[in-house]
Amino acid sequence: MKRINSKIAIDIRSTIQILTILFFAVFMISACASVNIDAARALGKVGRSVAVQAQQNIMVSDKEYFRAQDSEALLHGYNGTTQVTTYLELLKLYDDIQQEITKRSVVFEKLADLYDAFGDLAGLDEGAQTEKALGDLGGAIDEYAKQLKQPAPVLGDSTAVISKIGGIVATEIQKAKIKEASALIRKRVDTFQQFLGNKLVRAQMTEFREMLATDRKAAFITLWDIGVYDPKPLLDDFGTDAGLTAQNNVAALMKSNPQLSNALKEVLDKRLTRNQFDLIEKSYDASLAALRHLVSEHKKLEQGEPLDLTRLQTIVAELRSVAILLEKTKGNP
Repeated sequence: MKRINSKIAIDIRSTIQILTILFFAVFMISACASVNIDAARALGKVGRSVAVQAQQNIMVSDKEYFRAQDSEALLHGYNGTTQVTTYLELLKLYDDIQQEITKRSVVFEKLADLYDAFGDLAGLDEGAQTEKALGDLGGAIDEYAKQLKQPAPVLGDSTAVISKIGGIVATEIQKAKIKEASALIRKRVDTFQQFLGNKLVRAQMTEFREMLATDRKAAFITLWDIGVYDPKPLLDDFGTDAGLTAQNNVAALMKSNPQLSNALKEVLDKRLTRNQFDLIEKSYDASLAALRHLVSEHKKLEQGEPLDLTRLQTIVAELRSVAILLEKTKGNP
């Protein structure tokens, strides 16, 4: 009788275990059935485009800061003020900005890699590649936080979080991995967006931009007034649409005509200072907007809602347009 009862107890436990496994499988299927694999693949592609274009814009902006730094060196060298405290403080500020730009660029680089891996995950990848990319992005965000003198964010360890997901139906395992990966990516993107959108960071970038524009203008005007620059290329460009070119002696004409000289100074101010740094700020704002929209689209993906990637694609186009305009302001074709 005891043996019969023992056998019944074992059978009951086995049945409970089987039912538990089946219940878990049904739960996983119902929880992840709403995740759209094609939508995840599309989000991965657009997310990568955002990250790649944002990084390219940072590189273009970086060139502008280098040019402004050269202008500062020229102006202070000309005035013999390279050892004054204000100039030395300015060099330190340049270095801080340069470090911020560099680390921001690395974050976007790692984000692009992560979206590559996320796209692969939507193609039945095992998840290890995505986990590594998540770790790399987290490390880059930590470094960015240090540069901003902010506490390191608590992002959690992504090791084996995705790879260990198992189940019965392959498609549902894939959806579960996608949903978990999306949540982990969203947390990191949101953290980075908050760092980048910090009011102190923005104020530093904006105020520094305004100071650069003012000082760079002073450097250009100094060289312009002493006759270093030949105004002919500028006037040739101005007359291109009408098929006109400036006379070869236009520099002498300028010296005899203060009104023309002042007019061209205004063109220089607009083309070489205000426009460029306004574009850099526009690029900064577009990058922030893109990160906010990425967070929103990840939430939709995880909740099984339809995605709207049009706005993100528009921001990518805007970033590309800003980069082209920045190149044009430097006289490049």
